Amino acid sequence: MIAYAKSAIWTALNWMSLTEEGQETLERVETRLLDSCNVEYEAKLVPVRFKKGDIYTLTVHPPNGAAESQNGEAIVLIPGLGAGVGMFCRNFTECAQSHPVHAFDPLGFGRSSRPHFSSDPAIAELEMVEAIEDWRKAMGIEKMFLVGHAFGGYLASAYALEHPSRVAHLILVDPWGFAEQAMANDKLPHLKIKPYPWMSFLGGVLGWFNPFTPMRWMGPYAPTIMQKMRPDLLLRFPGMRDNDIYKYVYYLNLPNPTGETAFMNMTMPVGWAKRPMIKRFNGIDKSVGVTFIYGSKSWIDPGPASDIQQTREDAYVDVKIIRGAGHYVYADRPEQFNEIVVDVAEGRLAKPSNDFELEECFHSD
Repeated sequence: MIAYAKSAIWTALNWMSLTEEGQETLERVETRLLDSCNVEYEAKLVPVRFKKGDIYTLTVHPPNGAAESQNGEAIVLIPGLGAGVGMFCRNFTECAQSHPVHAFDPLGFGRSSRPHFSSDPAIAELEMVEAIEDWRKAMGIEKMFLVGHAFGGYLASAYALEHPSRVAHLILVDPWGFAEQAMANDKLPHLKIKPYPWMSFLGGVLGWFNPFTPMRWMGPYAPTIMQKMRPDLLLRFPGMRDNDIYKYVYYLNLPNPTGETAFMNMTMPVGWAKRPMIKRFNGIDKSVGVTFIYGSKSWIDPGPASDIQQTREDAYVDVKIIRGAGHYVYADRPEQFNEIVVDVAEGRLAKPSNDFELEECFHSD
């Protein structure tokens, strides 16, 4: 009985850690995701000062014969929580028209190092931001067209607050952490929603765990279970084999979840940010233009972007809604997403609009 218990514990510990074999599988799966889109890339680890960590980075250069920007500017993609650089497979080549495109897994996530961050949300945020600045210096980039998805959009905004002179333009894609918890009720008092008791209980229980802990508990069965629960991911990230995206997400989130822990310290129950970006965003230097991109079918509220546009005077703020896209805007409608990024990088800024208001009109009846 004791031997059986020891064996079970050992098996569980192996399930919840990334072994050398798992690392090799992760590398193969990421390669297949990128190869499925014919991406020619360079991969490397970039050292940063914070606890002598390394940031995993992919780079794609403009095609042969194309004139590459010589002013030290680059497009930089930051994935969201639980995602990785390989999930930009449908964006790399198309965005690298005249600028190099870099994507990195933030420190504490993906294939980057997993150092422990401060339990103080403000300090942890600054630790992540300064790691990005170290990365920028090591990469020799003067200015970045900083493209952040979800939590990556929150980090991109936090970086712009600290280092605005290094940001050519912010492109925030379905960004997390902007709205205040009270905003939903203050703005729409007639739509106060009281969750069912079981939802409150489940949310309270899950609030004690990191977001991907349940997946790690599933062990090697996780990719199969995820495929049944989230068949939509296969449509967004087809890869070369049916289970590539599920294996990628599983192995990507197996290592010590220090970034997840920091994220949890930055959140309140049900995922609200403790330090919502809408209260701080106008502190970004007005020389930094910003383009918000949302999916019309996403669960992220674009309201804060509309509020920022109205209050950020004498600064460029554009709000775009890509119809038919969900939270993974860059994968759901890659052609439209890539066109927006390229236009921004090449200086073809559209007259600031507010597609959110147009979308409200479309659905007013």
